Amino acid sequence: MARNVSHSWHFLILLALPMLPLPALGQSTLTGAMLFSTTSTGAWNDYAELNTVGGDGWWDLWLALNPDATSPVNGPTDAEAGISIPLETGHTYKYYFFGSGPCCTSSESYTALNLFFNGGTTTPGISVAGALNSPAFTPDSNTTITLAAVPVAGSGTSFSIANGVVVVLTGYQANEPAAVPGDVAQPFDFSPGDSLSFYGSFSLQVWPAAALDLSQASGAPYTTFSATGTGFSRGEPVDLFAGQTSTPSLIATATAGSAGSFSVSAVVPQHPYGPVDIYAVGATSHKLGAASLFVDPGLHTSPGTAAPGGTTTASVFGFGGGETVDIYWNNPRQLLGTAIANAKGSSSLGITVPSSASPGIQGVIGIGQTTAAIGIGSVTVE
Repeated sequence: MARNVSHSWHFLILLALPMLPLPALGQSTLTGAMLFSTTSTGAWNDYAELNTVGGDGWWDLWLALNPDATSPVNGPTDAEAGISIPLETGHTYKYYFFGSGPCCTSSESYTALNLFFNGGTTTPGISVAGALNSPAFTPDSNTTITLAAVPVAGSGTSFSIANGVVVVLTGYQANEPAAVPGDVAQPFDFSPGDSLSFYGSFSLQVWPAAALDLSQASGAPYTTFSATGTGFSRGEPVDLFAGQTSTPSLIATATAGSAGSFSVSAVVPQHPYGPVDIYAVGATSHKLGAASLFVDPGLHTSPGTAAPGGTTTASVFGFGGGETVDIYWNNPRQLLGTAIANAKGSSSLGITVPSSASPGIQGVIGIGQTTAAIGIGSVTVE
C-alpha cells in the first residue's frame, strides 16, 4: 500500500526534538477504518456508516495521499477497499478520506472515527469524535461500532499501543461536501459519480513505547493523581501532558531514575466530561508512555458558607463542552439556576441559598442536560 511519511518528531510543545537514529522496535499496521455519524456525545446514532472493507453492504471509505484524491491508497473498486498500512516508529502519516452518502452533512453534525490495527475487526484501537467541519476532537468511549457496524464500546483513547510502539492520532476532521475536492467518490467505486463527496483527513504519529500507569481511572478537574512511568532512559527529563496533541497541557515534569522509571503527582486539567489522553514524553529517548483518565464532573461553591437567603457562587467543571448544566439545591430539591459550560466543560453561576434551608452541610448538585453527568458540591448553612 502507498504511504505518506514525514520523518519528523514533533509533539507541538516539544517542537525542537531532534531526529535520532532509531533501533528496530517493531511496528503497528493500520488494517481498518470506520467512519460514522454520532450524537454530540459521540454515541453511534445508527446512521451513515462507511468502512474500508470490501464485499460487505456498507459503503466504502476511500483513502488517498493528497487532498484532491490523487495517489489513492485503496480502491478504485469495492474489492480493493481494504487497507494494510505499516506504521513505523519515528514517522508521521497523513491520509485524506472521501466518501459518498449522508455521513457528513449539516443534518449530521457530529462524526466519529474508529481505527483498527494488526488485523483486528471488533475492538477499535483508536476512537475519536468531533463536530463536522472542525479540527477539534476528543477520545470516544461511548457506544461505537466494529468494522462490521456491530455496536461496541469505543476505545476511549486517541492512541493505540501494540508491538512496542504507540500510534497517536494527532489530527482528525470530517467535512461536508464542497466544490473542492468536488465529486471524487461513489459508494462502491473510488471514481466520480453524480454528487459531491464528503471529505476529511486524519494524521498519525508513531513513537517507541514506554509504560505509563495512573493511580486512578477517573477524577474531576483539579483533583490530584499520581503517574508512574517505566522504560525511559536513565536520568532523562520526562514531561507529562494531557489532552489532544494539537493543544496539549503540560501538567507535570519528572526525571527518570537509574532504572528509567519515575513517579510524579499531577492535577486533572480542565477538560470536558469523558476520557482524556495522558502522555509521558522522554526528552532524550523520545519514548512515549500513554494512558487514559476519565474526567468526571465536579462542583465547588465559594464562599462555602452562607446564611438562608444569602448568596454564593457555584463553579462547575468536567461537564460536556457547551452543554447546559442545571444547578439544584438538594434538600428539598429545587432548581437554583442554569449555567452554560464553556468548551472545556466549565462554568459558574451565582446562586441564592433557599430561605428554608436547614443549618449544616447541604448538597448542591449540577446535572448536565446533554451528558446527564452529575457533579456534587455543598454549602454549609449558618
